[in-house]
Amino acid sequence: MNQYREQFSLDPRVAYLNHGSFGSVPKVVAEAQREIQLLDESNPNLFFRTTLPRLHDEARMFVAKWLGTTPELFAFVPNASQGVITAAGALISKPRSQIVATSLGYGGVLNGLAEIARRTQSTLRIAEIDFASGAQTADDIADSVFAALTNETNLVVLDQITSETALLLPVDQIMRTIRRVAPQARVVIDGAHGPGMLTPALPTDFDVWVGNFHKWICAPRASAGLVCRSSEIASQMVPLAPSWDFESGFPKSFFSQGTDDYSSYLATPNAIKFHESIGADKLDKHNREVLDDVATMLHEHWGTEPVVPVEMSCPWMRLVRLPLKKQLTKPQSDALTLKISQELKTETVIVSPGDATFVRLSAFIYNEPADFEKLKQVPDLVSKL
Repeated sequence: MNQYREQFSLDPRVAYLNHGSFGSVPKVVAEAQREIQLLDESNPNLFFRTTLPRLHDEARMFVAKWLGTTPELFAFVPNASQGVITAAGALISKPRSQIVATSLGYGGVLNGLAEIARRTQSTLRIAEIDFASGAQTADDIADSVFAALTNETNLVVLDQITSETALLLPVDQIMRTIRRVAPQARVVIDGAHGPGMLTPALPTDFDVWVGNFHKWICAPRASAGLVCRSSEIASQMVPLAPSWDFESGFPKSFFSQGTDDYSSYLATPNAIKFHESIGADKLDKHNREVLDDVATMLHEHWGTEPVVPVEMSCPWMRLVRLPLKKQLTKPQSDALTLKISQELKTETVIVSPGDATFVRLSAFIYNEPADFEKLKQVPDLVSKL
């Protein structure tokens, strides 16, 4: 068995191949979180009034330094989607604005942006990225965003890594286009999959970046961070639910969000230390090699071809096309995901972007190529839907 598997609480009877969706918390990090929760319960009044603010500041300073920013420009948020919508709502400060996002953006975020547009009588323009062609290059994607920009664009939301399609977007190239064509626009980067996978996690240019720690950093759920590029941007950030210390401004206004369980934030430094104990280079090498081997195995077994150029493949996630004559619908894809779980004792996810259906692979330190063998049987399950 993989030497790292026993450091997680994953069911040994299940091949867990979907770290990219919800992560998995190492036992040592879960124990650190539990100790924080016990400290809370030993004296809730003392904890919330005195201990929590100090521990929260310590955790925030630790994570900000690890990301390469300052505590004054960093706040914890529950997840990337909420952070992106928070930032977008704060930056759309006037009605009849113009928002640009891509067609490969995370569905929950696109829903949120559509609602912001509705409430502010703004326009949401979608940069169409044709995943169906399977041959998109960095230039193609930058051109798609370029085509959606106008001199009235106020906000652009970009993914570092697309969730469903596992594409590594050319953010730096797109940013240069935005700064040249729509210099007035603020840019929010949805870095949901960035922390732990990309080094550095922060891109070279952005206005607000939001990333999850409960995915590849393996922090307890839910934990994410919001980073402002400058004090000017930070002065515009307000939480979705203004509460205590709202008048203090960012980041303090993001702290007091009611009597919540803050232990996932406080345990995030422990997750980063676990990540560092393995080593970023070792993690990257292992995960890439597993994905390369497995993708090759499945493509050869199914007789399908890669649809994403190597340079645009997400390092630790990959789509492999299923050998199906007809694309599955969303309900059928979800049903197949469940059937794989029930009949093959394998956790993965089936997606149907563009004009085909794929299995989305994730690889982490506890995975080995042998874990993916049962996926060869996936096409046989389609007839049982």
